Amino acid sequence: MKLPHDERFITYMNLLNKTQWWNSSELEKFQLKKLKQLLKHANDNVPFYHEMFKKLNFKPDNVTNINNLNRLPILTKDIIRNNFEKLNARNYSKDRLISSATGGSTGTPMKFFIDKRWQACNMAAAYRAWGWAGYRLGDKTAFLWSAHQDIQNSKNFVAKAQKFILRDITLDAFDLTDETIEKYISIFNKFKPKFINSYSSAIYLIADYMQKRGINNINPRAILTTADMLYDYKRKLIEQIFNCDVFDYYSGRDTSLQAAECSEHFGYHLSIENAVVEFVKENEIVSQGETGKIIITDLCNYAMPLIRYEIGDLGVPSDEKCPCGRKLPIMKSIKGRILDTIITPDGKMISGMLLPAIFAYYDIKGIYEYQIIQKRIDMLLVRLVKGKDYSKKNLNLFINIIKKKVGDDMKIEIQFVEKIEPTASGKHRSVISEILKG
Repeated sequence: MKLPHDERFITYMNLLNKTQWWNSSELEKFQLKKLKQLLKHANDNVPFYHEMFKKLNFKPDNVTNINNLNRLPILTKDIIRNNFEKLNARNYSKDRLISSATGGSTGTPMKFFIDKRWQACNMAAAYRAWGWAGYRLGDKTAFLWSAHQDIQNSKNFVAKAQKFILRDITLDAFDLTDETIEKYISIFNKFKPKFINSYSSAIYLIADYMQKRGINNINPRAILTTADMLYDYKRKLIEQIFNCDVFDYYSGRDTSLQAAECSEHFGYHLSIENAVVEFVKENEIVSQGETGKIIITDLCNYAMPLIRYEIGDLGVPSDEKCPCGRKLPIMKSIKGRILDTIITPDGKMISGMLLPAIFAYYDIKGIYEYQIIQKRIDMLLVRLVKGKDYSKKNLNLFINIIKKKVGDDMKIEIQFVEKIEPTASGKHRSVISEILKG
């Protein structure tokens, strides 16, 4: 994992290490100040919000509480795509914009812009969260990752220099065959990472492989998991095989919010210095302990502000206080991000993060929503909702990328649909396996 090229990273990380111990009123005051600054910037420089605020007679200077945000409509990925240019800040030159994308673990891809300030804030919150597991800059870390740009970027000279200083390695979490898992186990034994930072599904597959072969000699200080759901049975096996604690955390490419477990494992501390987080059901804020859609106002993205952004995940807020003493609010659990594993005819185990990673890296247009269902060991059903820029060329690009991963023996059937419905619990699943149980 590379550090942002911005001196603000260290400054902001030092600040966050102090604010985590502030009392609730100090944290809320800090958050409100940042919110008002963002709203003023959005009103002055972002056409989309200037028009919205004027229409609603919403004045940033009159905001006295974060609850005032409920006067604004929720921002969906569809709205962002349809108003992309109007959401860009006019006072940002093109050379200050950093293009990014989320593949959408819920099945809805989206492109957006960030800047170096956002990168610094995001990574500062991430490193603070990892610090709750005991991590310190320079500790040997193995990243099991699947985002194509992260793997490619880790190969350039600057990234290699940073990785040498930070003492970390990045391994591709795709294509987890017996052969690649054996290779990774060998790398772990040689590198001896103090921490392993991985997609939950990837490290679980490795732990399952190790259990079946009686391998238990890889003992990092802690394992950090993210991206897909960490079920209790997965946590139990990972901790048993690696003989260490697992610390789960929540983040996304489209927000600088980080939420993570501390050593008490009491829930997920929300980095409210970076974002206002709401949990909403049927346009109302849910009660404590009730499941709601996670709505985020990113306080760090001035290049393309996302205010009351529906990220696509579900969570459960709590007003309980963690025994660790931090006053950062708690999200008791995450209910979204259900991603199954694809098994290929030749035995490869491919993380459900394949689809989000494809959309985050390749410029695939015209696909509004997607879902892959593995019906048989040799058959994938790909369900697609067409977008306004749909073309056969982009469809072929999408399918060919999948084929390269799953192999020629896998049959791929395309089904165009009007809408991809969520499950009965309200969860959107981009990858579903009908041949795996559990």
